[in-house]
Amino acid sequence: MEILFLEPVYKDYIWGGQRLKKEFNKETPYDNTAESWEISTNEHGKSKIKNGKFKDRYLSEIFNMIDMREDIFGTKCLNLDKFPLLIKFIDAKKDLSVQVHPDDEYARKYENDSGKVEIWYILDCKPNAKIIYGLKPQVNKSTFEKALRTGNVEKYLNYIDIKKGDVIYVPSGTIHAILADTLICEIQQNSDLTYRVYDWNRVDKNGQPRELNIKKAIDVIKLNTEIKKVESDNEDCQELLNSKYFNVEKIEANGIYTKKSDKKSFNAVNVIAGNGIIHTSDEEYMIKKGDSFIIPSAIGEYTIIGKVKLLYSYI
Repeated sequence: MEILFLEPVYKDYIWGGQRLKKEFNKETPYDNTAESWEISTNEHGKSKIKNGKFKDRYLSEIFNMIDMREDIFGTKCLNLDKFPLLIKFIDAKKDLSVQVHPDDEYARKYENDSGKVEIWYILDCKPNAKIIYGLKPQVNKSTFEKALRTGNVEKYLNYIDIKKGDVIYVPSGTIHAILADTLICEIQQNSDLTYRVYDWNRVDKNGQPRELNIKKAIDVIKLNTEIKKVESDNEDCQELLNSKYFNVEKIEANGIYTKKSDKKSFNAVNVIAGNGIIHTSDEEYMIKKGDSFIIPSAIGEYTIIGKVKLLYSYI
């Protein structure tokens, strides 16, 4: 079994910056890059494998090799129709649009897709940074819909403070927006469904207002959303999320850290700081900040050597 290192897919949305290139050494073709889709089989951006016997093949293609699926992706993936996760690095140089994602039921009924639940790990942000998370108390759908249609939205949005290391869980139905000068790792369901409700009255690179999806957004918005935030501390291993959709852990190796794969699921790994070496029974791999890879479910015991911080995602 080989660890599968992945080639990102880059997105040049209008709010992106240059930090993915400068701080994560991403070889993006754009002057300003908004997103790096690190681990993806989504039709809007598919990751290629860049090492080993599967080099230059799409991760989606490997997932569809049924005879290999259990050993690479684990028993929990055997009956899935698609790879369950989509993981990104996001550089918000400017404010993102205010948006909401549907749940599985709505997405399947109206979009023939899965819904979108996501978690943000705040890699960095400016002092006194904030995000938009939900609506202010006592705001009802009728009031908010009128505000959307008149463009008088901002006074109804709920802002919360964030800092480096915070973890924000964003359930489907939650109005939200990442705001300027924030760098995050986003782990989400494998869906690209976004209903944009407000875009700060700006225009795209062609001088046109970006499309809003008010009708669908009103259908799926959930009011009185409880804020779900974890303050990530300095433990060697910390559970950040345990949900029916996916699970996330933060691991900090400082010296030698030994781990064993679980035959139930793959591990999708993002290196968010430092560098090191992974030793398996067969191979040795160099890892550094910005790398993303899949550790197969059947790889067995392995050792991480170095000073490195990792996000592990699995089902």
